[in-house]
Amino acid sequence: MKRPIGFIDSGVGGLTVLKEALKQLPNESMIFLGDSARCPYGTRPKEEIRQYTLEMVQFLLQKNIKMLVIACNTATAVVLEELQQTLEIPVVGVIQPGSLAAIKQTSNDRIGVLGTNATISSKVYPKTMHDKNKNIQVFDIACPNFVPLVENNQSDTPEAWEIVNETLKPLEGTNVDTVILGCTHYPLLRKTIQKVVGDQVSLIDSGAETVSSVSALLDYCKLSETPETNPNPTLEIYTTGDATLFEEIAENWLHRKGLEVKTVTLEEKLTPIQLGKEIVIATNNVGKAKEFAKIFEPKGYKVKTLKDFPELDEVEETGTTFEENARLKAETIANALQTIVLADDSGLCVDALEGLPGVYSARFAGEEKNDAANNAKLLSELGGLKGKERAAHFTCCLVLAAPFKESLVVQAECHGEIATLPSGDSGFGYDPLFLVPEYQKTFAELGMDIKNKISHRAKAIELLVEKWEQWTNSLGAVEETE
Repeated sequence: MKRPIGFIDSGVGGLTVLKEALKQLPNESMIFLGDSARCPYGTRPKEEIRQYTLEMVQFLLQKNIKMLVIACNTATAVVLEELQQTLEIPVVGVIQPGSLAAIKQTSNDRIGVLGTNATISSKVYPKTMHDKNKNIQVFDIACPNFVPLVENNQSDTPEAWEIVNETLKPLEGTNVDTVILGCTHYPLLRKTIQKVVGDQVSLIDSGAETVSSVSALLDYCKLSETPETNPNPTLEIYTTGDATLFEEIAENWLHRKGLEVKTVTLEEKLTPIQLGKEIVIATNNVGKAKEFAKIFEPKGYKVKTLKDFPELDEVEETGTTFEENARLKAETIANALQTIVLADDSGLCVDALEGLPGVYSARFAGEEKNDAANNAKLLSELGGLKGKERAAHFTCCLVLAAPFKESLVVQAECHGEIATLPSGDSGFGYDPLFLVPEYQKTFAELGMDIKNKISHRAKAIELLVEKWEQWTNSLGAVEETE
């Protein structure tokens, strides 16, 4: 199965986004999760909304999604920015697309916004629209009773008409010509809302507008599927609530029969103890894994490597710095496996070559990663330079990552010069050329015992050990406050 797009919502409302996605993106596999057991989100405290949203995201990350769509205005308002900064996959919310569509639609710059208590109190819609057009006048209304109507499948009842009519009375006399349905549940009440506000008012479905952004982003990130690449797209739907009721609403709204909705439990959250059971070293190198095992196993951690997870896709190192590459590996794999991951990136930087080979150290002479060829090219590039003109340093960056936490980053260097001829039999890579002034020997001549005490990696590991306890304590502190 091709990697799916993941959709999350506080309940059934996000099905309005899924419906549009199925229409616009017929070749994509999709997974939808609605947290009906804890719906509505709009009346909950901000920190509770954040926690529930992160739990849903964790569930979908374990499904190896390639993009996350937060099909919930309330969750978008609270946690979109955090997730965009934390996750290595694209994350799309529903607020900006709806805002831009409303600005484009209005002819008198008077726009109404209907949303949950949390969305309205966040003022995220006015801020988003004023960032684009300061002349826009926003008339926002909290509609706390709309979501329960939808979740209980009462969208077309007389009670729905009474509640909508009473709730929208503040719009009378405002002369708005456009109204944003600022909750993905609200399109299921569209007919009733339209009848109350009148046909002269345009209704903007923020969820439907979002799918156009999703489509463009898939193309931009080269993640989109075609009938050839994904001939049999799949659809999975999960809820934390009543699967039978959710299934009934989904079949009616999506116009699909035979849907299977599964109930899942999200309360089994990651805790410091669960995180502490293992640490994954982002390498297939057994020697490197043993080196780190000596550090972490005495601290009670079971050390694993990428060899233990053959199903994981290889993380492409597209960064321009050692930290960027180490972060890419550590944070991508930590989010995929939902555990602590340590990754590193290292290389040789030569002053006369403006820092090269740098992140290209392993493939300086080409993609084949040939040590002899790399060394030959380096000597050729330095030509007749002598002494301090051949100054260089090795750099090692280590990144320790855990899901939804700020990564621990340490970096260290070992300074020396590039010898005019290779010398020594131990080590690898540029070791036969890297001359350490204090010893007047290359890394390859020093032997592993001395190298492992003075190298860039040794210094970086020392820094990691110094900061380890503080970082792990901060993980526990964050979990306890949630």
